[in-house]
Amino acid sequence: MDDAMSETRLAAVRLKIDRVDRQLVRLLAVRKTLVETAARIKRYPRYVVDADRNEVVLDNVRRWAHEFGLSIAIAERIWRYQTELWTRHQLDLMIHESGEHPYEGHISETQD
Repeated sequence: MDDAMSETRLAAVRLKIDRVDRQLVRLLAVRKTLVETAARIKRYPRYVVDADRNEVVLDNVRRWAHEFGLSIAIAERIWRYQTELWTRHQLDLMIHESGEHPYEGHISETQD
């Protein structure tokens, strides 16, 4: 950096970024609660992935990215990754709440 003024400006920008990040984390916590509610409604792992719904969500994300001046490619990558994480979270929640483990008792044991 060139001078103290640049450092001050950078510190101010970083503070704003921290505030935005805090809001993003708060919104992710809200989303987590909604995802968990959806998982309890779905009840069964086969209902977790809904390709049609995922496409609607991605269409919305692309439209909103364009509206707010965010790269559509960046927004889509973030949402695809987020969808993967939330899907895993729903499945983990279903397993935890059911007390069942996938494949438990379904693998045949060979008898000697």
